[in-house]
This record gives sequence, C-alpha cells and structure tokens, in this order.
Amino acid sequence: MTVLAIVNQKGGVGKTTTAVNVAHGLSLRLGATGNGAEASNPERRPARVLLLDMDPQGNCAAALGVDPGGRCISDLLAGRAALRDVVVGDGPRAGGGTGRPGLFLIPASERLVEVTEELLIRDFQSFRRGKAEGGGMDDVLLDRLGALREAFAYIVIDCPPSLGSLTTAVYRFADQAVVPVRTAMLDAVGAAQHTAMINELQADGLPVQVSFILPTFFEPRQVLARQVYQDLVAKYGRRRVAVPIIQSVVVQQAQAAGGSTLFEYPPAADSPATAAYGRLVDRIMS
Repeated sequence: MTVLAIVNQKGGVGKTTTAVNVAHGLSLRLGATGNGAEASNPERRPARVLLLDMDPQGNCAAALGVDPGGRCISDLLAGRAALRDVVVGDGPRAGGGTGRPGLFLIPASERLVEVTEELLIRDFQSFRRGKAEGGGMDDVLLDRLGALREAFAYIVIDCPPSLGSLTTAVYRFADQAVVPVRTAMLDAVGAAQHTAMINELQADGLPVQVSFILPTFFEPRQVLARQVYQDLVAKYGRRRVAVPIIQSVVVQQAQAAGGSTLFEYPPAADSPATAAYGRLVDRIMS
C-alpha cells in the first residue's frame, strides 16, 4: 500500500481539492480495474482508499458533502476513540457514509489543535520522567494508524500549511509527498523551500520522497504562469512535474454542488482540470 501526503507550507494552493480528487480518483480506478476481488484472491491489495484529514479546518468532509457526525482524527490520536469510531465508511451518504464505494474518510476538526498541544505536553512530561509512553509524538500516526496499512491500497493525507509538532509524525507515516504549487513566482520559491525540508528529513532517515510537483491555478495564457511552469520542470524534471491543473470555475462549482468531486460532476466531464487529475491518479498508480 502507499501513503500519500498532500503538502505545502503555503496555503491556498489547492491541497484539499487535490487530496479529495486524488483519493476519489484512486478509488474509482481501483474499482474499475477489479482489485476488489481480494476475498477470492487474498494476495490482491484491497480496493479501498482512505482520505485522512489532518487539517483542523476539516474541509475534506465538506468537499465530499459528508456529515462527519462529530468524528475527528483528534480523538484517535489522543487515545479516546478506536479506529472504527472515527472512520466514515463508504456507504450511502444518507446513512452517514461517503456515498462513494471504496472511499473512506477520517475527518478532522478544530479539536485537532487542542489535542496536538495535549500530545506535545504528554510527550514532554514522559521525557521529563525519563520514560516514553509508546513511540511518542513522532510515532503517533504509526502507532494509531499503522493497522490501516493492510486495510487500504492508498491513504491520502490532506495536510495543513503548518504541521507544527506533527511534522515528523506525518512524514514517518507517509511514503510519498505530492506538492501542489500555485503557478506564481513566490509560490514556486515556497515549494522549493518545502521540498528542501523533505530532503533534509530523508537525510535523517525518514523514507518519504517527493513524488510529484503539481502546478495548480495554471493560466496558460499568462506569460508568468508559463515561465513558472517551465522553471518547475527545469528544477524537478519532467517526470516529477505533473500535468498542470488549469484554473477553472468548474472546480468551485463541483464543490458547491452538494460536495462533488470533478470525477462525478457532469459539467466537469470534459474539463482540463478533470483530465489533469485523472493523469495524476494514473501516474500515482503506475
């Protein structure tokens, strides 16, 4: 299985839009290719995808039109809930599910901020006593979510601009990073800083690697946007720079239409943005 972290230290670059559409796109591809036959062939990976929201704004549930019913990743991290208590299943939305076969969700809320501080204090107190409880803050995701690695083909993490004290925990849990980058000069500089940080974590032994740079809000008629795109290709190589997500009102329309992804919103069927996310999904699975 693969854990993908959608990351960028800058806000407003399309992280949640990317996380939601990639997660749904992966679940659709897995369903279409028949990987759901793990019951008859246990060696096949499960055709399930988990969207894990690590942003206290909790926008993944809203983007999918899902009522989280009070569920939050914070309760799991704090040890106050079990996995089954925080996962939104793939059943009908009317019954409290995501309404998308194969797509599961662990929502987030503002409670994540408070719980992160609680975990940090707990970790510090354990350090003061000279007796760490479990793996500590850096391993909290591995400790609490490690069992999910066998249950899902992909886990897609929607990360906030600042992970704060959970930075190491996320990058220890994730295998790959997808970095959405707005095609503007300062955004490209910020992305370079972020990828440099990930490279430093790799040097410290963390396995995460930057798999794709995803240009977003791309305006092909703008000279500056085209120049930023070419600079990204020159810096990271054409293999790691994904097809740009062209700026389109259809992305916002899909989210406003009761919480739809681009893959299920009829007016977006022929949208370049939908095609670009589809290409990204295919490359992730290849």
